Formats: sequence, structure tokens, C-alpha cells
Amino acid sequence: MMKHIATLAVALTLAAGSAFAADHSLADRHVARGLECASCHKTAPAPGAVVKKDACKTCHNYDDLAKRTAKLEPNPHYTHLGDVNCVECHRGHQAPRLMCNDCHKFNIMPK
Repeated sequence: MMKHIATLAVALTLAAGSAFAADHSLADRHVARGLECASCHKTAPAPGAVVKKDACKTCHNYDDLAKRTAKLEPNPHYTHLGDVNCVECHRGHQAPRLMCNDCHKFNIMPK
């Protein structure tokens, strides 16, 4: 009986975690704020289509983002790489990843 309870507890934890991650992608947050797919995908979205940073910049100013994240060490929006494509870290329909960690090991998680 305890084995079944433990198995059920693990299964529920995994299901809750994956549901949380699935509902909190960048695309999901945009939809929750009333944006439509065409707000970022200027044409009909295709599987694997990458949004260009110019689409992001219609709503988000890179200098303002650098100010908002100024207390992070290092500041992911003010780096030696300059003005990189937003989707390098903010993956839209996938989990975010910190591009800096390709070479470094920082403890920062993009949203």
C-alpha cells in the first residue's frame, strides 16, 4: 500500500511540474496578456519558426530591459555580446535557457 501511495505522490508531483512548465512559456504569458500569435509571428507561424528580435522590440526596449535586470549579476541584458537575438534565451514555446551558460555557469534563469 505504501508503495502505491509513494508512486502516486511521485506521479502527481511530476504531472504538476510539467503542467506548470507548459502553462508558463513565453508564448503562454503573451496569450494571457491578450496578444495573438501574429503579434510576434508577423506571418503565419510555421513549426520551428524563429521570431526576430525586431518583433520583440516593438513592445520591449533593450535598454529598458537592461535597466530592469540591472540588479542581476551578471546582467543578462548588458553583456559583452551586445544586443543578441531575444530567442537565444527566451524560447517562445519552449523552456527558456541562458545562452551565457554555453560558456559560463551563472545562476540566472530567464523568463
